[in-house]
Amino acid sequence: MSLKQKAMNLATQLLKTGIRILGGSRSTLISAQLAEEFAPIISKKTEFGTINFFCPGKIPEGRARTLLTKEPETIEWINTFSDSDILWDIGANVGIYSLYAALRKLTVLSFEPSPSNYYLLSRNIEINKMDDRISAICIAFNDITRLDSLYMANTEFGGALSSFAEAVDWQGKPFTASLKQAMIGFSIDDFVQQFNPPFPNHIKIDVDGIENKIIKGAKNTLSDIRVKSILIELDSGREEYCHAVIELVEKAGIKFYKKKHAPMFDDSHFSFASNHIFIRPKS
Repeated sequence: MSLKQKAMNLATQLLKTGIRILGGSRSTLISAQLAEEFAPIISKKTEFGTINFFCPGKIPEGRARTLLTKEPETIEWINTFSDSDILWDIGANVGIYSLYAALRKLTVLSFEPSPSNYYLLSRNIEINKMDDRISAICIAFNDITRLDSLYMANTEFGGALSSFAEAVDWQGKPFTASLKQAMIGFSIDDFVQQFNPPFPNHIKIDVDGIENKIIKGAKNTLSDIRVKSILIELDSGREEYCHAVIELVEKAGIKFYKKKHAPMFDDSHFSFASNHIFIRPKS
C-alpha cells in the first residue's frame, strides 16, 4: 500500500470516528451530506470531448477511468458509426459507452434494469447534459414479454452479473442472488411493435448469461436491414453456447466479423469473456 493510500485510509478512519462521537441525528445528517458532497466526479478526456462520471464507489470509478482501455474494441466499433446512427445499449450499466456514443452526437437508447446502476446511468446523463441524446429505460430484455424477477448477484454501484427471469450467471451456472427484485422484461420485437422507439442501427448486448434468449426475442428486429451491426459479450469457454448464439444472429443476415477479449481479465475467471462483433454485409 502506498504512503498516499495509507494517509487517505487514516484520514477516513479519523473522520468516521469523529462522526460516531457526535452520534444521533447530527451524525446521520453529516454522513449523508458528506456522502453527497465527496462522491467524486471523474472527468475522462476523449478525442471528441470530455465525459464526466459520478462515482460514489470504487467500481464506477474504475469503469470511468478505464473507459478507453478496458474494451478498446468497443470504442473502435462505436467510432465506425455514422453521425445519424442510433445505438441501443442493452445492459448499459452506468452508461460509459452510452455516454461515449452520445458524445459522438449519436442517438442512444440505454437499457439497464439494476436500480443502483440505473440511478448512476441517469445521473451521468444529467451531469453531462445529454438527455437530448440518451434515453435511459429501466427494463430487461428476454425471449418473451413477461413480469418476472431480476436476480442480482450484488447491488453495488456499477456492479454486474444480474440475470432476468432465472438466476444463472454469465457461464450458465446457477447462483444465489443477493437481491431479487420485480422487473418487466420485453422481447425486443414486442418492445419495437408496442412503442415504436427510435430503431437501432447498432445494438450492444452485455447481459451476463441470457444473450441467446434476447437474440431469440429479436428475430424480426435483427432481420431488418436497418440493423447494421451488433456487439455481444459472450463467454468463449462455452463453445456450444457461443456457436448457437452466433448461428442465431447470422440467420438474421448479420455475419460474425471478429471477437476480442479484454487483456486485463487474462488472469481472472473472466478470461474467456469476449466481445463478438457482427456486421451486416453491404448489398
